[in-house]
Amino acid sequence: MTLYEIDKSIEALVNAVDPDTGEITVDNDALDALLMERDAKVENIACCIKNLTADAKALKEEETALSARRKTTEKKVERLKDYLTYALQGEKFQTAKCAVSFRKSSAVEVDDCFVEWAQTSGNEDLLRYKLPEVDKTAIKARLTSGEEIPCARFVQNMSIAIK
Repeated sequence: MTLYEIDKSIEALVNAVDPDTGEITVDNDALDALLMERDAKVENIACCIKNLTADAKALKEEETALSARRKTTEKKVERLKDYLTYALQGEKFQTAKCAVSFRKSSAVEVDDCFVEWAQTSGNEDLLRYKLPEVDKTAIKARLTSGEEIPCARFVQNMSIAIK
């Protein structure tokens, strides 16, 4: 029986009326059994949430460890590529197991003073601007202090804690 079905059965038992007398009749034994079944179902769901939370935490920790290992390996690859580039000085190298070659590429490098130059020289078409972001922490502080802010409100939510 699902939690929803248990709740419906409890509601039906509590609202049961004798058709002849109109008297409310409650089967206490059935109601107690349903309440115990409901408590067991809620306990099982809460335990399942605890287990899934622990699994998610363990997965996140493993993900963090793997990410750190990946970054370390990527840095090692870059260092070895730089070393190989230095050793070969742009010459091709080939054996039965590997082949190393070089190709020319280009990239744009910009100094720190570029933004200022672009703004003062009328070359703002070379810049991109981001949209402003909302600082919810600052808004919360002002709302908490009693200030009225249009288009913003303080909402109370319910959050569940399972231990």
